Amino acid sequence: MRQTTRYALIMILCLGVFSPILAGQWETLQKVGDFDFFSLAFVSTNEGFAVGSDPFDYEKPGAIGHTTDGGKTWKKVENTAFESDLKSVFFINEKNGWAVGARGLIVATTDGGKSWEPQTSKVGNGLSDVCFLTPKTGFVAGEGETVLKTTNGGKKWTILSGGSQASGFGDDDTSVFSAIQFVDENTGWVAGVRITPSTQGQETLIQKTVDGGQTWVKQPTNSEDILEDIYFINATTGWAVGENGAVFATTDGETWKALSSGSEEKLRSVRFIDAETGWAVGGDMGVNVILHTTDGGQNWADQSNGKLFAYDIFSLDGNHIWLTGQNAIIMKYAK
Repeated sequence: MRQTTRYALIMILCLGVFSPILAGQWETLQKVGDFDFFSLAFVSTNEGFAVGSDPFDYEKPGAIGHTTDGGKTWKKVENTAFESDLKSVFFINEKNGWAVGARGLIVATTDGGKSWEPQTSKVGNGLSDVCFLTPKTGFVAGEGETVLKTTNGGKKWTILSGGSQASGFGDDDTSVFSAIQFVDENTGWVAGVRITPSTQGQETLIQKTVDGGQTWVKQPTNSEDILEDIYFINATTGWAVGENGAVFATTDGETWKALSSGSEEKLRSVRFIDAETGWAVGGDMGVNVILHTTDGGQNWADQSNGKLFAYDIFSLDGNHIWLTGQNAIIMKYAK
């Protein structure tokens, strides 16, 4: 659901057993907000956006929040009430951003978030994650094996795979993509789950493309856990996290090793600021999970704080790190 240093990563690329780990602390900036934030992205140390669902608006729950004081206070962006929840937001620079959500919803801004306009996705599937490499080239992933691509900033989206099912669940075998990331215009990964009603089973799913999403190759994990997020710091080094505290890591971009997180809770988002230092966050009702590693995920320290679970973690330039989640909680990490 989706970001980093997604903003910081583009600048870089385009240019479990608990152990004592010396670390900073998390400060709660906002304890309760008007709606649930599923994803957030900052374009500077002060200005950021969060997307999610407004529980008080039944007809148009999709909402976008905006902060200009580093996450301490948020206001709903005017004229941004959408018929579907928004699940992921991504900014490539201070002006250009996109958000995606349920029922094929894609909205975009070209004026720094002042206004957001719908884009035609051509699908009715739930869309889970969005990433861009340049202001023109981007990708979206979602239910029903859906992968979309644009080369003109979203004026036109091309269906690379899936898109024919209204949802990712039913009687037919299908894949649900929870997360997508590209490190260049050819090389990218999707993560999620392969559901096989025909055999009454499911399989952890990681797939890689080296031709810009035209074809995908499965990368085995020997697991059944649903993956919620995937994150790479370069073309070879990445991590994926999911339900039951699942953590996987790769150092060659091809093979994945299961790591012990020390937690059995759902991990919803993962971000690393270098090959050693990163966080995995998540939880469920009444459980907040924040895990921190300084050795690439071999060991994790518990930094959990409170009962509101986390949906997403975002890092700007590797120094400023926020997380968001249930009831629009906003926390920031202080080294």
